[in-house]
Amino acid sequence: MNSNNNNNNDSSSEDEIQVYETLTKLPPANELLPRKLTIDIDVKSLYPLKKLPQFCMTCVPFLEESSQGHCTISETTVSDENRTLLDYYDENKQNLVYKRFDQLDLGKRTNNDRTYFATLIANFKKAQPKIYFRGEALFDQKLTSCISDQIQFDSNFESGNLFCAFKKAENVYDLIIQNDINTRGNTQWFFFSVTGAKAGQTIQFNLLNHLKSGSLFNEGMQPAIYSIKNNQQNGSEWFRDGFNISYFKSPFIKEYPLSLKKKYYQLRFHYTFKHNDDKVYFAHSYPYTYTNLLEFLNTQLNDQERNQYLFRKVLCTTLGGNTCEVLTITSNSLQRRAYRKGVVFMARQHPGEPQGSYVMQGIIDFLTSNHPQAEYLRQNCIFKLFPMMNPDGVINGNYRCGLEGSDLNRRWKKPNKYLHPSVYYAKKYVKGFSKERQIILVIDLHGHSRKQSSFVYGCAYSSQVKTIERVFALLMSKLNPFMNYPSSTFKIENSRDKTARIQLWRELKINWVYTYECSFYGQQKKHYQIKDYINCGINICNALSQIVKDTSKEFTNQINVPDIQQQILEELGKMPQTDDQDNGSDSSQSEAELSDDELVQLFQPKTYSTKQKNFLKQQEFNNKKKPQPANPKSTLNSQKASILQESPSKNSDQKPPMSGQQHKNTLYRIQAPQRLKQIEQVKKPDQPLMVDKSVQTDDWMYRQWLIQMGKLKKQQEIQSFTPTRNIYKSSSQSVTRFIVKNTSTKNDRGRVDSISLVTQGIQNNKLIKNQQSRK
Repeated sequence: MNSNNNNNNDSSSEDEIQVYETLTKLPPANELLPRKLTIDIDVKSLYPLKKLPQFCMTCVPFLEESSQGHCTISETTVSDENRTLLDYYDENKQNLVYKRFDQLDLGKRTNNDRTYFATLIANFKKAQPKIYFRGEALFDQKLTSCISDQIQFDSNFESGNLFCAFKKAENVYDLIIQNDINTRGNTQWFFFSVTGAKAGQTIQFNLLNHLKSGSLFNEGMQPAIYSIKNNQQNGSEWFRDGFNISYFKSPFIKEYPLSLKKKYYQLRFHYTFKHNDDKVYFAHSYPYTYTNLLEFLNTQLNDQERNQYLFRKVLCTTLGGNTCEVLTITSNSLQRRAYRKGVVFMARQHPGEPQGSYVMQGIIDFLTSNHPQAEYLRQNCIFKLFPMMNPDGVINGNYRCGLEGSDLNRRWKKPNKYLHPSVYYAKKYVKGFSKERQIILVIDLHGHSRKQSSFVYGCAYSSQVKTIERVFALLMSKLNPFMNYPSSTFKIENSRDKTARIQLWRELKINWVYTYECSFYGQQKKHYQIKDYINCGINICNALSQIVKDTSKEFTNQINVPDIQQQILEELGKMPQTDDQDNGSDSSQSEAELSDDELVQLFQPKTYSTKQKNFLKQQEFNNKKKPQPANPKSTLNSQKASILQESPSKNSDQKPPMSGQQHKNTLYRIQAPQRLKQIEQVKKPDQPLMVDKSVQTDDWMYRQWLIQMGKLKKQQEIQSFTPTRNIYKSSSQSVTRFIVKNTSTKNDRGRVDSISLVTQGIQNNKLIKNQQSRK
């Protein structure tokens, strides 16, 4: 027994040695490739762009407003001349000192009376979009230089949009802003740079073609300014400066349409340069570019503590080839994951409203931090964030639209998959997210150019102030010193029916769906700084944590804690009734979009909207309906004309019955009852379409005529095979019987003449009785 055990042990030890030797001979395992967390910064523009300085990389103390910052509105007399921007160029082309592209021939006119002075057209019918200016490819045109000047302008960088500049007088320059791509207007945002000024030199800037009739520049707002020399010396970022600022009606009328003679509005401001050989940037507000977003996300993804809560995914690719990102922020723990609520944030549907990006940055930065409130939100919520819905517009310097020339925040009802990919996929993503878990909050971040402070637009069926839809808005205003609740409105307007706010509120049945607006200016005539916008995002998260704690009491044993929502509702009930009128609306439907006949020439057929497809069909029908001159040399047209002349008479002339012919068994015909008349009535066929001689060669009219004749022939065939009912009368001694016979050639085997059978039985009974009586 012992010997057998020893043999077994030896064999097992030998097997282990063989396994060990085999494993040691295997090649070493490949090292795991590190997971790529960061995003490649690849900005795709319609034209080459220069690199901007690294704005807003660190939060440093901001400069106070200049002592010359007091704004005075100058009395300006408006000329009654109905001049366009093209007329202005013809008068001042010798003073042109800057144009965005050397290929631009600003004096060129088009034959179709659609010479939009500052519009670039992007054609997407090919794989690579091509840029056109007044009918010709932009970069195929001949280079033409401007006159040299001491002051040099530039806007050929990301989010820049200065179209051209004229030297009106010494230290006075007239500037024209570029329209949004594929539109004929939407000019409110501006961003350009100036070099060559001397220290102490004061320059007056006149921006001639603003769109909106009202502006915060008349209430004390100043342009945003960034100086390279200031940043190198003291690390300062963007600040507000400028003086003698005024915003008034411009003497130039818009090109769409000329008959209405609507005029642009003009911004005028002065600025004194502080350094020699300095490069100074001027903007409507603190810019936030697509590159800024990608750099910020890379800093978050490179942080080992933050990237465990942050997950990124490419939502879609835009028309311009840029990626639209969607972020997910939540805790990695599986505890109570099924009970987590859904929260959605989105920003930059309007590219010229950078405030939304700063608020979004504050939200992301807070939610990925180690703050106790952030940790609590990650454990109880799953956040879906769309940080930049319109990257194409941001890159190319648009104010309101994407490259397709439409407002993305007016396309949420039926977004086009190819024209509005970010809206289409974002809506699909949010609707799918709502099926997984309950969404309690949706906020769309925007900027407002005509009202101060920050506020929200909400949705509510009732005009009463004590509604659940107003609860979170009031709670945000209590925790956010930069928010003014009385400026908020909760009204569903027809002009905003296709916005993200109203469509998601209706389709997903969510109470708290808001458009969060941050002023371009500030609060109580004091400018917002970048850190203030970031703090707005942090305060939104703080308010959300209060609501989440209130809705999760059953899991935390806090049933005795007072209901926050009930407290807010009681406070709302004490407030006075408001009419929810928004006098300073910043979201009205734009008049500057191109017409359908212009847009359909720029995209592939699969990208047309329903309205544009109907327009194409109508246009094709109108073109074919126009009379075309007959060509005697064409045999096809002459044959078609002969067919149209002869065919109607051959088909429409029916042979009438001969007068001698009579219908079978008409001697005993009686008047049919009214009910049978209604059944027997046959709908009269429509008269064949008579083709006019002027359109005999028209293909569409010929096809319509053939269709009408085919219908007529089919009705005649059906009528010939329909059985007709003839009613005859026969008399007997006891009963009058009505016999219904079928006059068609086919035998009606299923019919049983019950009336005739009954009367025959009665007659037989009478004969039997008569025979018995005789006996």
